[in-house]
Amino acid sequence: MPAPFGMTAAAPDRHAPVAGMLWMLMAAVCFSASFTLVKALQDFGMTVFQAVLIRQTLGLAVLSPLLIRRWPDPFRTEVRARHCARAFLGFAGMCSAYYSLSLINLADSVALQFTLPFFTMAFAIWVLGERLRAHRMIATAIGFGGVLIIVRPGFAEFNHGILFALAGAACYAASDVNARRLARHDPLSTIMAWNFLVTIPLSAVPAAAWWVTPPADALWTMLGFAVTGVGAQFCLTRSFALAEAGLVSPILFLRLPIVAATGWLVYGQRTGIWTWIGASIIFAATIWMARAETGGRGKR
Repeated sequence: MPAPFGMTAAAPDRHAPVAGMLWMLMAAVCFSASFTLVKALQDFGMTVFQAVLIRQTLGLAVLSPLLIRRWPDPFRTEVRARHCARAFLGFAGMCSAYYSLSLINLADSVALQFTLPFFTMAFAIWVLGERLRAHRMIATAIGFGGVLIIVRPGFAEFNHGILFALAGAACYAASDVNARRLARHDPLSTIMAWNFLVTIPLSAVPAAAWWVTPPADALWTMLGFAVTGVGAQFCLTRSFALAEAGLVSPILFLRLPIVAATGWLVYGQRTGIWTWIGASIIFAATIWMARAETGGRGKR
C-alpha cells in the first residue's frame, strides 16, 4: 500500500516528478488489474486465502535472490513480535478487501478503501504519538461524510461487503503505520522478509483447509494476479523514490475509474452516482489534507 497521507515519506533518491508520476500511474493500473483478477479468481471458486497465498508466494520468489544474497541478515531483528503484528494486519487487510469483492461492486469496494489515509492518521496519532491537527480533523469529518454518501444508511440496503471494505482499509492503515515504526529499528529488506515469513503460513493453513483446485483455464488468471500484485508494489516503490509522496499519491485515485470501467465491461457492474459523489468528496478531503501537510501548516 502507498505511503499514507499525513506521514512523512522517505526523501526521494532524486527529484524527477514526471518519472515519479508515470511510475505511480503504472502502479494504479497494476493495482486495478490485480483487484479485478481477484474477482476473477473468486468466480473460479477460489478462496481469498488462496489468492493471498498466490500473491505472497510469488512476492517471495521475486525477493528471494536478495534474501539469499544477504542471508541471514534480513531475518535478524530484536522486535519479532512487532514484525508479526504488522504482517498479520497486512494479511487481515488483504483478506478483508478481497472478500468484499464477492459482496459488493468492484468500484464500491475501491471507493470505500479510499478512506485509508484517515485511518492512517488515527493510528499514527495513537501508535506514533503524532499530534492531532485541525486540518486533519476537518478532512476526516469531510471524508466520513463521503463514506456516508456511498453507504447511504437508511436509504440503501445494507451489505456486509461495506464493512469488509472499510475493515480492509483500516487494517492496511494499521500495517502501514507499524511499518513506519519498524523502520526505526530495521531496514526495508527485514520488514519485507518477515512479512512473507508470517503471511505465507497464515494464508497456507486456511487455503489448505478450504482448498479449491483451480481449473486449467484459471492458471493464466492466477499468474496475472500475482504479477500485477508484485508489479504494483514495485511501481509504487519506484514512484516514491523519484518524487514526493504528496505529489504522486493522489494519482492512485485513478483506480476508481479504471476499476469502474473494468467492472462494467467484464462483469456488467454499474457504478451508481452516489459512489462517484462520495468518492469525489473523499478524494477532495484527502488532497486538501495532503496539501496542508506539505504546505507547512501541518509541520511539527
